[in-house]
Amino acid sequence: MDFKRKAYDILSQWKEKQSHKPVIVQGLRQVGKSYVVRKFALENYENVIVFDFRYDEKFRRCFEKSLAVDDIIHEASAFVSGASFAPHKTVLIFEEIGDCERARTALKSFYLDGRFDVIATGSLLGVENYRRKAKSFMPTGYEEYIEMQPMDFEEFLWASGVSDEAIQLLSDSIKNVKDLPSSYELMFEELLKRYIVVGGMPEAVDAFLTNNGGYLNARDVQLRLLNDYKCDFGRFVNDDGKESIDYSLQAKLNEVFSSIPSQLSRESGNSKFKISDVSKGGRLSSYESAIQWLNRAGLINIAYNVNAIEKPLALNKNLSCFKLFLADTGLLMASYPIVTLQDFLSDNLDSRKGAIFENLMATMLAKFGGDMFFYSDTKRHLEIDFLLETNEGIILLEEKSTNGKMAASKAVMHGETPYKVAGCVKFIKQGFGVGEFFTSLPQYAAPWYLEQRSLSTKESIKCKQIDIL
Repeated sequence: MDFKRKAYDILSQWKEKQSHKPVIVQGLRQVGKSYVVRKFALENYENVIVFDFRYDEKFRRCFEKSLAVDDIIHEASAFVSGASFAPHKTVLIFEEIGDCERARTALKSFYLDGRFDVIATGSLLGVENYRRKAKSFMPTGYEEYIEMQPMDFEEFLWASGVSDEAIQLLSDSIKNVKDLPSSYELMFEELLKRYIVVGGMPEAVDAFLTNNGGYLNARDVQLRLLNDYKCDFGRFVNDDGKESIDYSLQAKLNEVFSSIPSQLSRESGNSKFKISDVSKGGRLSSYESAIQWLNRAGLINIAYNVNAIEKPLALNKNLSCFKLFLADTGLLMASYPIVTLQDFLSDNLDSRKGAIFENLMATMLAKFGGDMFFYSDTKRHLEIDFLLETNEGIILLEEKSTNGKMAASKAVMHGETPYKVAGCVKFIKQGFGVGEFFTSLPQYAAPWYLEQRSLSTKESIKCKQIDIL
């Protein structure tokens, strides 16, 4: 299926900028990077030349002798029969640029030359230990980045055929804290349930939507993707340019990754990640590189506890106390036994329901980049799901799969702690409303609420006019 992706619009904005640098579209494998890049290229350039470094080694030879643009184009012309390298009308696509170290170095040459646009893709560019002894110069300052994630809920709505008018109505309802017509509420609730199960991996979405494929077809894709990701664990490129596997790192990656679903579902309600649940007697120092590997690969999201609910949150984060979430809610669902899927669809879940919806909120927050934060004070038995830093102050975010209490947020909002915050938002199954100390919004409204807060913060950053004397 031809899915509408937000990364396409970001590429359009990139192309409109004068003297734009080569851009690298990076992210988790199979999130649709190549599809979006090729679609954009074909619709916006007269000539499209693809260098596939992963599956066609001959393109790596174009960079072996020289990194001058004319020399690279001369070498490539021999491999691409009939291709036109017309200046200012041609885009070069470097697929899996991480597999050709010198092509990455050559991005500086292409930027300074200015005749050709370059769009690269990569899935393991930032992963620790992938290329352990890189000898080439990385062109710092001569490349841009687009981080591509699994399809978000709005992209899923587009794929499901929801109109722009319906989405705008939802956005307006958030601004006014006003209920939607019941028919729209029911539609968005059901679509959110589908999104949680199917997730945002394009192949899984396609399997679900095409020819009434259904949940089980999507699950088959998800299980295969999970297996493929695990096959990548611990891979790195050695001095000969060949891939090898660090089996010690691979084992730790498997231990951490496999532990996340069960730790999120811990019945105590305390979802902080515990190394002792990964390995008896294990220490964070032994698993830190594995956690960062998974994060940089785009497979997980990390939320850090803060020692104080004060701006800036980044200066108060506790690096040794954190939560781990899977980057795609569909992959989390596929990690649970199939009976969990059945229970979820029939609204018959136990503690796992909270884990699923908290993971959902984490994927929505991750869209806006930067670190994520939560608050946990074990001595006072206070825990707040997430903290959002805005231009107005810090907002407490509570994700409630059931209509649970919010003792920690209530204590903060009533002045029983030393912290001053701008507000509290409670995400529930349905309904807009205003409570004693919080605003309640339906779970399906969370992406638009977060986007509105993000835009408000950006718009508040203005440059004061001065008189130059």
